[in-house]
Amino acid sequence: MAHRNGSFGSSTKLRAVDVSIHYWIERSARPFLAVDRASLEIGAGEFVSIVGPSGCGKTTFLNAVDGLLPISGGSLELNGKAIAKPGPDRAMVFQQPSLLPWRTVMGNVVYGL
Repeated sequence: MAHRNGSFGSSTKLRAVDVSIHYWIERSARPFLAVDRASLEIGAGEFVSIVGPSGCGKTTFLNAVDGLLPISGGSLELNGKAIAKPGPDRAMVFQQPSLLPWRTVMGNVVYGL
């Protein structure tokens, strides 16, 4: 992932600079590098796709953008503010369905309330 023209513009919505993310692997008692110094810039109104083979870190990176996973290096900003936790300005559509099949649609919607 790279940013264009080597500099970040003022209309940047999402900025990642040298983002690294590690997971702790309990069975080996050491960290696993899942994302290695990823950088990108996404401007207002842009539509972006992140593609790559299974296991390359796409979902891990997006979990960090959503604030669900801390980064271990670099910086990650949305609208010029560091991402440190989930916020009302972001949403995530998970890869796996997480509905409770025995509940109605309304029951699933109000479950978290």
